[in-house]
Amino acid sequence: MATDDPDSPHRGLAHARAAFVYGHADEDAGMDAEAQSRLDAALVEAGVRHTTAVYPGARHGFTMADTGAYDAQAAQRHYAELEALLRDTLERP
Repeated sequence: MATDDPDSPHRGLAHARAAFVYGHADEDAGMDAEAQSRLDAALVEAGVRHTTAVYPGARHGFTMADTGAYDAQAAQRHYAELEALLRDTLERP
């Protein structure tokens, strides 16, 4: 999501019109703290509406109930944050 590569997805955020919710697993080698910071900075720079959170102790895939990475508490929190974003977005005039 946020690498040094020239085609990294975070580089296109300036063109985004959506709101974003990012729930980062604390234990995710593919999205470490440096990448999370890079993504957060790009979201702020793009001026898009967003929330980001890091879920302590959660592993990559923590929302998928049929995997060993599932973390019920982190998943519940993430889905509540996502639901709040959807509710707020859909209720806007």
